[in-house]
Amino acid sequence: MRQRIIVSLVSFVAAITCLLSLSSSSASAHAILDSSTPSPSSVVAVSPSEIRLDFNEQVEASFGDIRLFDSKQREIVIDETIRSDVDNSIVSAQLPALKDGVYVAVWRVVSADGHPANGAFPFEVGETSSGNSNDLLQKILLGLNKTSDLETPMALMRFVAFLSTMILIGSATLARQGQHFSVRGLVRLAQYATIGIAFGSVGVLLLQGPIVTGRSWGSVFDGAVLGDVITTRLGVAVLLRLVLVVVWGGLLLSAVSSTHRQWKSTAVITSVLLVATFSFSGHPSAAPNSLFFIPIDIAHFLLLSMWVGALFALVVVSRTEHVQEYVQRFSRIATFAMPVAVATGVIQGLHLVGGVSAITKSDYGRLLVLKTLLVLLVVALGARARRRLHLTQTNSVSKVIQLEALVVVVIVACTALLVGKSPVVADSFDDLTFSASLVQANVVGDFSVLPTKVGAAEVHAIMSPPGGAMSPVVNVVVTFALPSRGIPAIPVVMSSVGPNHWVGVVQFPYEGNWQMEIRVSPTKNETLLYKSEVEVVG
Repeated sequence: MRQRIIVSLVSFVAAITCLLSLSSSSASAHAILDSSTPSPSSVVAVSPSEIRLDFNEQVEASFGDIRLFDSKQREIVIDETIRSDVDNSIVSAQLPALKDGVYVAVWRVVSADGHPANGAFPFEVGETSSGNSNDLLQKILLGLNKTSDLETPMALMRFVAFLSTMILIGSATLARQGQHFSVRGLVRLAQYATIGIAFGSVGVLLLQGPIVTGRSWGSVFDGAVLGDVITTRLGVAVLLRLVLVVVWGGLLLSAVSSTHRQWKSTAVITSVLLVATFSFSGHPSAAPNSLFFIPIDIAHFLLLSMWVGALFALVVVSRTEHVQEYVQRFSRIATFAMPVAVATGVIQGLHLVGGVSAITKSDYGRLLVLKTLLVLLVVALGARARRRLHLTQTNSVSKVIQLEALVVVVIVACTALLVGKSPVVADSFDDLTFSASLVQANVVGDFSVLPTKVGAAEVHAIMSPPGGAMSPVVNVVVTFALPSRGIPAIPVVMSSVGPNHWVGVVQFPYEGNWQMEIRVSPTKNETLLYKSEVEVVG
């Protein structure tokens, strides 16, 4: 017996080590583009030899894609996108010789937690900016912006896998408080749960490839796409999960005949590994300090399963003569599982969204708030059931348990949706655009800066009088200063690209509130001064 336990522990440690090797020690929950060559909105004199993208975390070798479009929205044939062997956070694609003009690069990668990340940016080849890069970017993005019809089925598959895992672990925990599965219905429930885990996991495996490549149902059974998915961290985790489902199937077949200690030790190890496959292929694996927060996520999922998963087992036994005994067992489990599950869930959620102040700024944070409120509702219903149990009101206890189980279904649905959402508030195009209309001496100046983030940005100035035409202005001078860092005014070279439309490019070295000054000369002897503040993010 001792030798068998040692072998099981060694297997457990080996599997955890294998999963740890798939984990990134430093990431940010979804891949974010740190820098690129060429830089966004930059003007390069010579055609670049490649497009090079550097992300804040490792990205998968599969599914990386860079596309290039010219000023007429025609796609240019470029080399295949490859990931750097030296730095797994860098992807690149070689370019042919490009003529002078505006171009838009559209990219897609799969982040460390298995979620697709994509974006686009314009750049120009030539001596001066044409001022058309923003318009071209928006036109191309509108043409490519297609919502996948597989997102809802993917969320459903995650829901089935999550709920089935909770039911399996919860029912096994409740039943094995005794010496064996004393109710045949619990065995069937656990068996159905293993089937549900397998079904949901296979569904995730089949849908992942078409979703990240922007395809539809026709690619679900594409062998080449599935082969690429299997080589990713998510693919490896799902395959390991399916193996563990088979192990659980064997455990359920021998649930009555095996010894209590042998069965329980194997079930505990298999359950921990089963839950770990979710943690090592989800948000915790890609968040900062992942080696610390992955165990917290595993503990959260396990204890949540022992607590709320057991509710479904209580529903199964609610009409048996031993219901009061099972409710008392559940009460003992929930006493230690409930507070720890809530605490670890709050810690993990706040870590992923970046603190309390950011919790309502993303869909992930808002879903997390909803999930927390529902968990508190389950806690309240559980307290009510305990009071009724103390008063020996068995029938009313069963009704409360059934209501708790319904709320748990909604909680698991929130969890499935959370996996598909980014905890980080993605910078939208509008969020990174500054625009203002300022008036001096009846001359209206429409000014814009994009993107308002560290790096290169375009500056646009369009001048017009209210309600009338105006002769072309003589000159436009723009400067940016950052007093908080003692940075003096940085001049921006502005070029006329149309009637009273001037464009330039500025390099923001730091984030902060930059002071923008625009001096416009309608005539040689007149100067109008416009001032505004531009917030630049990191």
